[in-house]
Amino acid sequence: MASTLMTRRTCTWLGLAFAGVLASVAPAHAQVPPWSLGITDAQKASAQKFLEAGNALFLERKYEEALKEYQSAVGHWDHPAIRFNIVRCLIQLNRHIDASVDLKLALKYGAAPLEEAVYNEALSYEKLLATQFADVTIQCTQPNVKLTLDGKHLARCPAIEVRRVEPGQHQIVGTKDGLLTRTVEIIAIGGKQQSVVIKLDPLAKAARVEHRWSQWVPWGVFAGGFVVGGFGVMLNVWSVSDRDTYDAAVEAQCPSRSCPESDLPVNIQGLDDSSRAKNVVAISLMIAGGATVATGAVMLYMNRGRTVYPNSVERMTPSITPMPGGAAFTLSGAF
Repeated sequence: MASTLMTRRTCTWLGLAFAGVLASVAPAHAQVPPWSLGITDAQKASAQKFLEAGNALFLERKYEEALKEYQSAVGHWDHPAIRFNIVRCLIQLNRHIDASVDLKLALKYGAAPLEEAVYNEALSYEKLLATQFADVTIQCTQPNVKLTLDGKHLARCPAIEVRRVEPGQHQIVGTKDGLLTRTVEIIAIGGKQQSVVIKLDPLAKAARVEHRWSQWVPWGVFAGGFVVGGFGVMLNVWSVSDRDTYDAAVEAQCPSRSCPESDLPVNIQGLDDSSRAKNVVAISLMIAGGATVATGAVMLYMNRGRTVYPNSVERMTPSITPMPGGAAFTLSGAF
């Protein structure tokens, strides 16, 4: 008997049992409370079954398993007391945002469906959870813009969405064909509310032309090839001129026979060797110049301008400005 009494007291302290609520049958003329409206005795019995299973698991600290039993129970009877048991499990599992959603449902009808101690505990949790998340309002008016929050689908515009998020950094992205993708990064602060308006710009507004290299680089290579090749041509002309001068001197000095180079004028001696050397260098320069011109032409082709549409990224940084009698919470944006 003592053991049974202790178990009942424990469950009552935890708010895990409300057998009296389930077992009692209101008189036919009594007004049915809204949380029991339309609920049959069979549904209540099923809820009781899952509730008791959840209670046993909760006391064993098997919160995941208990949560499933409580969720099955509210599937039969969405009673605020069962909802509050779900809240307890979610808090133990550090799922504070989910806990805040179920806590709102548990307190939907105020204190009436809950024992006084449980109701006071629920109010304490409400204050505690308020600092564990932030509410973000996202607005968008442009038709068919797709919104995501932290990589998950949020809405298709036009829309106004309110999402409860954990404190920290979050990313909102808006996309649509023909418009510049917009990314807004926010830092959510627990217990604060923030508003974000997503507006996408036309691609043409942010489009820019990019080149692989600075535009002067391929033109410089191209022109440099002509310069080098030009020096080669000039040197080749000089070489041919020297050879012709040498041949003319040899023909004038020794018209009918060969003669040693020493018989030639001093300014003609060695002109033949010089012509040959200049010719070798000239050919090398013309080949190098031609290759450089070809390289410049390829670079000019590769350096054609391409239109780039960068993503628009806005970072919203919260700041608290001291003011007489309190502080103001503001958000500043940066691209």
